[in-house]
Order: sequence, then C-alpha cells, then structure tokens
Amino acid sequence: MISRSALEHTGQLDHWGDYIPQPEKNDTHNTAAIDLQTCWLNQFSALKISGPDAERFLQGQLTCNMTDITTSTAYHGACCTAKGRIVANFNISFDGDSYWLLLPNTSANILEKYLQKYKVFFKATIENCQQSHLILGQWNTTEAGTAVHSKSQHQLSLTDNRSFIIVEDNSAQEYTLSPTLNWRRADIDEGIFYVEGDHIEQWIPQHINWHLVGGISFGKGCYTGQEIIARLQYLGKAKKALYHYQGTVNKALSDEQLSAKQLFADNGKNQADILILRSHALALNSSNVTIDILAVTHGENPLETLYLNESLDFPLTLQNLPYTVEKDA
Repeated sequence: MISRSALEHTGQLDHWGDYIPQPEKNDTHNTAAIDLQTCWLNQFSALKISGPDAERFLQGQLTCNMTDITTSTAYHGACCTAKGRIVANFNISFDGDSYWLLLPNTSANILEKYLQKYKVFFKATIENCQQSHLILGQWNTTEAGTAVHSKSQHQLSLTDNRSFIIVEDNSAQEYTLSPTLNWRRADIDEGIFYVEGDHIEQWIPQHINWHLVGGISFGKGCYTGQEIIARLQYLGKAKKALYHYQGTVNKALSDEQLSAKQLFADNGKNQADILILRSHALALNSSNVTIDILAVTHGENPLETLYLNESLDFPLTLQNLPYTVEKDA
C-alpha cells in the first residue's frame, strides 16, 4: 500500500522540498536502474474537471485544443491571462468522464480559483485532488503523448521514457521509490518547466518553450490570451527563451548558491532568470557536485557560458535540449 501519511512519516525533504524516501533495508543508496525508477512527486497535484460543459469551458481558457484530447492521448497545456501570461501550465488527459490536469500543488490551488471565476455559465465542476490522490513519476517505455486510464490509476506519458501516474491515496499498489530529485533533474535535461511561485503570470508560453513541446495549439478557436500568444508567434520574435545550463564544482554549494535567482554574463550583468535549479553529487561520497539549471535568457541568442554569481567564479555551460536540432548557441 502507498499512502501520503506513511510516506511523510518515513521520508524527508531536501533543500528544495523534493521527497527523499527512506532507504530500503540493506541498501545504503538507491541502485535502481534509471528505466525502473518511480518517484513520489510530492509537490505535484491534479485538478479533476468534470461535467457536460467541461470541454467547452476549458476550450475557451486553455492553449491546447480540447477536441484533440481523448482517453488515449495526453497533452501539454497552459492557462493564461488576457495579456498572455501563464497562470499555470500542466499535462492533461481525459478518462472518458473527467479531464485530469497535472501541475505543482501551489499552481493547482491558484488555477482552481482562477477557473472558478469563468465557469459560472457552464455545467462543470473543479475538484482539487491534492489530498485524495498521489502523483508518481515513473520511467517506462510508453510513447510520449499517450494515456492509459483505469479505475485504479491514470497514466499520462510525458516523454518516450517517463510518465505521470495518478493513484488514490492508500492505493493497494506497492512501489519502491527513488528520490524525487531524479525526476526534477530529468525535467531540466528535457527542458520542461512548470510555472509556480514568483513565476506565475510572469512568462508568455513561448518564453518557457511551451510551443516546442506541443503545449500551444495555433489552429484552435479563441481562448484567453490567444491574441498576444499568436502575435508573438507569427508577427514578432521572442527575445526570451528557456535554456539548460550546467556546471561542476568540487565543493559543497552554499544555501545562497542553491537559491540563486539569476545568471550573469562575463561583464557581470544579469543575463538570465533561473526558473529551476538542482544539484547532485557525481558519485556516492564524491566531493564533485554538478548543478543543472533551466533559465530564461535575455536577448535572442544565448551565451555559451554564464555564471552563477557576479564574481564569475562558477561557470555554467549551455547544454542541448531534446527538442532543438543543434546546440542552442
């Protein structure tokens, strides 16, 4: 059985609030192969939207085309303000009765309140499943953009080797869990970021490359924020975009470094806003630490090297993202 109370009682949280499970007996560190891992995404939740008008209601609010979403498909999507700024972005699927939106806990709370304002003329209900369900991240071999639904769980494939799994709290299914840090690092490697906290209503979808992962339908009808988003796509050029930077240091990082908000060019000027940052030791008991960052850079062309602080003593190098053909430089 997997339950929220048991997980919270036996595990702990790291610097960023990601879940660290209690090690298995006779296992001092996690040795699970990457393609067999399952993580509890303790900072993620689901919104369940149901009712006869649910599709029509969401069609006017979300960047994805609701008519494309079936019981066997999963999509990226976003909900934006009239100015095109992201309130929340998510993964979404349909189980035949209800739409399931997967996103960070704090964003789920905000999106629920935001959508409530617009559904007064629609026969639809919004249920926040933060307490009733658990969100797991699992490495597998399912095809990206597919979904499988049953009474006991819902599986939404994020990429060709990772899926979200939604199960009820106190589910009878057993899982051997890995640290959630592994999942967040995979998000960085694949250029996937979910808006939360200070980033809510700050970015247009193209700023976080949401158009490159299929999170925007440019062929659907009107929805809130469409004019700004379409204008940027067809008439302008985004001067901000999401990039992956990585660096290695042979000493422990300070709390200040782990909580950095900006990246700097070699002239000491702020060149990028950090959206998500994670670090990990290269090997057990190793002093070498790698730091991975997704950041929105300023300007049309990203610099090959940026720095974690103004003193320029921690260089970070631009990395490839899977949805770009060549190195982003």
